[in-house]
Amino acid sequence: MIISWTISYVICGRVDGKAIYIADATENQFTQQTNYAAVEWEHGLDRLSETLSLWRPRFPAHVDVHTIQVYYGFDNLTPDEIDEMVEESKTSGQNVVVRDLKPNTKLVGVRITYKEYGTFKLNIFGTTKSRIQLSDHELSQVKSLHVRGAEAFYFSNHGTDRLIWIEEGSSRKALQYELIGQQTSAEKLIQIAESMNVQ
Repeated sequence: MIISWTISYVICGRVDGKAIYIADATENQFTQQTNYAAVEWEHGLDRLSETLSLWRPRFPAHVDVHTIQVYYGFDNLTPDEIDEMVEESKTSGQNVVVRDLKPNTKLVGVRITYKEYGTFKLNIFGTTKSRIQLSDHELSQVKSLHVRGAEAFYFSNHGTDRLIWIEEGSSRKALQYELIGQQTSAEKLIQIAESMNVQ
């Protein structure tokens, strides 16, 4: 399976989901845009691994977890609801129709903080759409390399170092991994990544 992806601009920080219909768009007349906010997970790593059993994600080996946060998703609009948006556009003459998406309890991502190697974080998302916000200058500093046999990207910004890659889990689901450290070399982040295994 070949996985392609790009680092894109997404505004994060608050829970928000919108369905958008644009009548005169030549492509992608209907899109769903989501922003996620982290929620504390108080059930431990073993319970998280059980909850994500369909993902079978990998975690760093031999390091202690400090905190765990999770991200919940949104319900997609039904075909009938999309048709209603199209009809509203036609009836009202509005070129753009927007609907709120309903939050749900399905996990779409996790953030784990470890008190090792200074402190580092691991983000895992069950998507191939990056949620990293980068300026044009930062995009020009991104270095391409390989981690765990997958294409990866490393970049540093004001002392924060990031390593991002997409890996197919043992369940064949594509997962986006991101390791974040403070003044952490690419070599150290790669070493952590290479140590990761299924719990």
